[in-house]
Amino acid sequence: MAFRSVCTTFANKINMKYKNIVFDLGNVLVKLDEHETMRRFEQLGLKEAGHLGDNPEMLKLFRDMGVGRVTNREFFDGFRRIANVEATDEQITDAANGMLRYIPDEKKQKLLDLRKAGYRVFLLSNTNDIHWRYCADVLFPMQGYGVDDYFDGIFLSQEVHMEKPDDRIFQMVMKETGIQPNETLFVDDLEANCLAAMRNGWHAFQNKEFDDWMKIL
Repeated sequence: MAFRSVCTTFANKINMKYKNIVFDLGNVLVKLDEHETMRRFEQLGLKEAGHLGDNPEMLKLFRDMGVGRVTNREFFDGFRRIANVEATDEQITDAANGMLRYIPDEKKQKLLDLRKAGYRVFLLSNTNDIHWRYCADVLFPMQGYGVDDYFDGIFLSQEVHMEKPDDRIFQMVMKETGIQPNETLFVDDLEANCLAAMRNGWHAFQNKEFDDWMKIL
């Protein structure tokens, strides 16, 4: 069965078969704009930033931080060395977080409603401590609710030293939470991550447009 057709069956089944819903973060909950981070990096002095993929050394630094191979301190120092700039930690943090635009209140309320309805709700994200702190401190708070109110468990690549689409990260989530794969729906914007979830017995929905998942839950 084609991946597209697998995804389109969920609208009629979501209320019947799932007990657990596992969300990605970027472009599922948080609206991303990578160009804003590149623009801010250029303002700091990183020449012709364009996209991180155009700078292999910088891309490796970000990826190493994303799976915990370098600390935040090593990341800041590495950025200054690669970019040949004298930016402060705070300036680098601000630039890195430029891509994190907003989380709509409607999505935060939906997470609360799903938990109230009896679903177990989890976050599984390839993200780093710099991005996560901004999301937790700035983007998730709403009317007295904080990040811990939205999720039964949170799994971040920098903390678990693995990233999607590695099969091991899905297996780790199942081991840590006790969730059953056939009772679990995974929502991610990337096809490779959805296919990995399906390899491990989960159901998956590819969130191709920012609000797609809101239409099925």
